Amino acid sequence: MDMNDPQDVGAAFAAQMLGFTISEGPPPPDSPLGRVRAFVAEHGRDALRTEHIGDAIAGRPLLP
Repeated sequence: MDMNDPQDVGAAFAAQMLGFTISEGPPPPDSPLGRVRAFVAEHGRDALRTEHIGDAIAGRPLLP
């Protein structure tokens, strides 16, 4: 993120106002996105289904 770019600054401000943080690093492993990424790394992108996203958000295990 380039804090000298007005578009990046605006996006960061909007995210902050909505309660989010823009991060350039990997997500925490226990977050829904971190769990989905770990699933894809282990089982491949073709194994990922829509149900896995809902399960990750709900905190349920991601089954192949």
